[in-house]
Amino acid sequence: MTRSFKHFTRWMFLCSTLAGAPYALAECTPANQFETITPGVLTVAAYVFPPYSIPGPNNQLSGVDGEIIKRIAERECLKVKTMVVDTAAVVQAVVAKRADVGIGDWYRTAERSKALGLSAPLYLDVMGIISDEGYTKISELDGKRIGTVQGYLWVDDLKKTFGDNLVLYPNPVAMAQDLASKRIQVGADSFAVGVSSQQKGAYPGKSIKVSEPDQRVKATLEPGQSAFPYTKSNAALGEALGKNIQALHASGEIAEILASFGLDREAAKVGEPRMIQ
Repeated sequence: MTRSFKHFTRWMFLCSTLAGAPYALAECTPANQFETITPGVLTVAAYVFPPYSIPGPNNQLSGVDGEIIKRIAERECLKVKTMVVDTAAVVQAVVAKRADVGIGDWYRTAERSKALGLSAPLYLDVMGIISDEGYTKISELDGKRIGTVQGYLWVDDLKKTFGDNLVLYPNPVAMAQDLASKRIQVGADSFAVGVSSQQKGAYPGKSIKVSEPDQRVKATLEPGQSAFPYTKSNAALGEALGKNIQALHASGEIAEILASFGLDREAAKVGEPRMIQ
């Protein structure tokens, strides 16, 4: 009878342990302490900009920035709520405190930092050259009709260098159409965006190469550092983002995420934080 009682006691202990397991697994200790707009939730303003920002239905989120922010939210025991907006509305949502952070290859610029907090650097955004010939040098583009997309660091320098031979486009799709119809001979775009577009069928037969450094185009010498814009008044959030980003760099996870989207792992070597003036 004593033996039966011992077996019964062990069985009860095992059952109680297993029953408590889900609750133990559900426990989570945040890596840092900070407030969000909605407690327990990180609200992320995102627009469609592959391979960096790829929002989907039912609150799904992917892309390089999307995967990084999801890992940060996990470390901080937060659920991610995706707010899908137009490009310009990302900044507005963060400034107006409708979103905690924004994603989508946002440069660290001095002008932007006046209204927003900017996280530690995530990766470098390098300029790519799209051509039939496999051009890698700015000098190889002399005398050619060139297209580029508005909003990038290299636009002003390309204007000065190529003058009327440079055509500006509102988005990569419009530039790709003119490149395919031979209205322009060469395209200049974010290398990552170009590679992502080609993976989806754009630029068939074209070569996409990272531009070699050229003194005439500063962005080829010092590529822009991308960051998460966050609500400027939430200093604790900015500090937490910085610590998490540093940890993800140290573990090699950001380089792995870049590689998973077909991008160069070397883009994770951001160097010291800097602001574009």
